[in-house]
Parts: sequence; C-alpha cells; structure tokens
Amino acid sequence: MTAIEMNTDTVTKVKQSMEPGAFYSVEFAVDQPHPLYQFKIWRSESSPMFVVVKANSAVLPKLKAGSVLNMTYYSSNTQCPKKQIETQIGHITSEREGRFEGHCTIALLPVNPANFQNQGLFQA
Repeated sequence: MTAIEMNTDTVTKVKQSMEPGAFYSVEFAVDQPHPLYQFKIWRSESSPMFVVVKANSAVLPKLKAGSVLNMTYYSSNTQCPKKQIETQIGHITSEREGRFEGHCTIALLPVNPANFQNQGLFQA
C-alpha cells in the first residue's frame, strides 16, 4: 500500500467517524475530578442520544435535568480523537417495563448543537 493509498484510507475512516451516530460512548465526572462515569450511547427516533443508567446507580441522584456537564465523547473509529463537548442533561425517565426495565434513560443534549451538525455528529 502506498502512502497516498494509506492517506486516502485514513481520510475515509475519519469522514465515516464524523457521520451521525459516530460516538459510541461518553465519559464524565459529576464531582470533579473523580469518579469518572462512562456509558454507552444509545439512539432512538425520539432521542438522538441517551445513556442508560441502573436505577440504583450512585451517579443517578447527582444528575439533574437541565444541568450542563463537560463530557468526553469517544468515537467508534479509533483513529479519531476523543472530543470534549458541553452537554446538557435532558429528560431523565425511569423505565418500568421493556428493554430497559429497572434503569433510567437520560437524554444528552449538546449545548451547541451546531458543533455536532457542522461535523455531521448529531442530528436534531
């Protein structure tokens, strides 16, 4: 493989990682600097990004709808760096049945959605 082919391959992978849904996990600290909490990012038609937290998790009482946290997002492409994004906690919903029974879903809303949209990382 030539250097040009390798560079083209890298550019393609970076572009793919910038498509909607490219982030697979998010990490944040509520009480700086520790402990760090890391969650898989889920998506649905009604919520572009949310995390699932056990109903008895120690972090749950510390999260309030409307609060803003600096979160670190990790891409599904290992060649793309992690990204720090100010994120507002959206609705917190206790799930009593279905796939997430016994958990809460927490919507993640970027404070500046244009940053996500300009890079193709979020669709409102």
